Amino acid sequence: MTGSDERHRRNSNEFTESSPLLPEERPRRPSHRPTLSVTSITSVHVPKVHSGRTIVNLLCVISFIVSCSNGFTVIPETRILEDVVCRKYYGLTESTGVPIDEQLCKENAIQEKVAFIIAIQSSVDAIVGFLAALPWGLAADRIGRKPVFVLNLLGILINISWSMVVLYFHTVFPTELIWLGSAGLLVGGGNAVLTGIILSMTSDATNEEERAVAFMRLHVASLCGTLGSPAVASAMMEKLGPWPPVWAANFVVIIGAIAFLFVPETLKHRHTQDENVPEPEDPEAENVGLKSKASHVIARFKESLSILSSASLILLLLACLGTTPVLYGTYQFMAQFISKRYHIKLSQTGYVQTIYGVAQVVQALIVLPWIARYVMKSTTPARLRASDEHHRDLSIARWSLGFLVLGIFVLGISPTLAGFIFGLILMAIGSCFSSLIRSLLSLYVDPEHRSRLFSMVGMVEVIGSIYAQPFLAGLFALGMNLGDGWIGLPYFGLSILVTVTGSLLFFVRVPKEVNPSPDHENGRPQE
Repeated sequence: MTGSDERHRRNSNEFTESSPLLPEERPRRPSHRPTLSVTSITSVHVPKVHSGRTIVNLLCVISFIVSCSNGFTVIPETRILEDVVCRKYYGLTESTGVPIDEQLCKENAIQEKVAFIIAIQSSVDAIVGFLAALPWGLAADRIGRKPVFVLNLLGILINISWSMVVLYFHTVFPTELIWLGSAGLLVGGGNAVLTGIILSMTSDATNEEERAVAFMRLHVASLCGTLGSPAVASAMMEKLGPWPPVWAANFVVIIGAIAFLFVPETLKHRHTQDENVPEPEDPEAENVGLKSKASHVIARFKESLSILSSASLILLLLACLGTTPVLYGTYQFMAQFISKRYHIKLSQTGYVQTIYGVAQVVQALIVLPWIARYVMKSTTPARLRASDEHHRDLSIARWSLGFLVLGIFVLGISPTLAGFIFGLILMAIGSCFSSLIRSLLSLYVDPEHRSRLFSMVGMVEVIGSIYAQPFLAGLFALGMNLGDGWIGLPYFGLSILVTVTGSLLFFVRVPKEVNPSPDHENGRPQE
């Protein structure tokens, strides 16, 4: 009895002497919580000294750098692949390091194989990127955008490097092994995740008033890099050959990864909400929660389908199926087509792509703003005047469709390079077609559901990426076999495809209510 009283007295003294006066203000952290981890570093260390404008400026620079890497590889890789296929066609097994005369490589059989190798590679890239986008998107939301972005660039570097290794040692490896380079996109998720991270960080760093301008600056920076770098690559190819631009592309990707290290993490963790949520004390329970995230996302995706009750919204989504093939038709495929039809070197086709890029920039910064202001003026003829901004966007999108289809048709029918360039200028006038579709899509859902909507747009565009290159390559092979003017068949088919998908715009109706209101149900404006 005495020993029990002694123990009770000792425990009571220890509690009163060692415990703080206000224990509720300084709770002890659980002993099992790690002191250092990737998650804790990326979620807690958020620099506050950088302004949103500084972050957007850095992202514009990085977007320009990464876009340049694409432009540096497209034309040189096409020329290297053409040379390898050409050597195998003529039975030349030795590798002298000097490319074969390019004019000897314009045989229909050689061009057909080159087109199909590029087409399958593009389709596999799209499929792998589509499968990898979801898990890496979840990772970016959990551990932060910066580590996923750097890993993404590493995957792109692996993709480019593997293709170059296969082509450089073409006497050892079959040419078709370049398709395995798509596995590199499993690291980071590919271009879809790359674009999503940049847009997410821009949204995090800007408010509603600044966001539209920031997105436009990012678009112009990416456009300048994508369509300006082919001219630089062409100049390098003419003086140094096709390999130096490819190695320069790898170097540019590394520079982009290093530059991204200077961008502060923008992922905002909701500490205020998490304070009232008890932390799991069992690590296995936390692992179970991580495993359930994938099923949770799938459930959210099924829930997102509920926003597709508007007929006009569905028509706009279907119209997006024609936008990606247009992009592919003015990129790598166009270089091969111009070289084959107009008998010019691949190294000179980059200048044509740059002309198209300059025309697009002029259209986006000068022509489109002027037209947008003109159709809203009271002095504009009634047949051309728009009643509000939303009907204006729909009207301009329809007119853009007409210029786009006409320009694509001119590409196919033109017997001279000058006529082909004129067709590109017509296409540039209608190049706002894709952007206007996105603007119109946002009218049919409230802001809380728009990220889900644009995720669906991305999925539709991935579907377009899967079939775009095989579609063009198949028509290209058929046109070469038919001969004469039928070589323009890829662009004839593309003009028909864009006409069919774009004509859905004439059945679209602008919703009566656009701004959020109590009448909205399930995130949809009333039509």
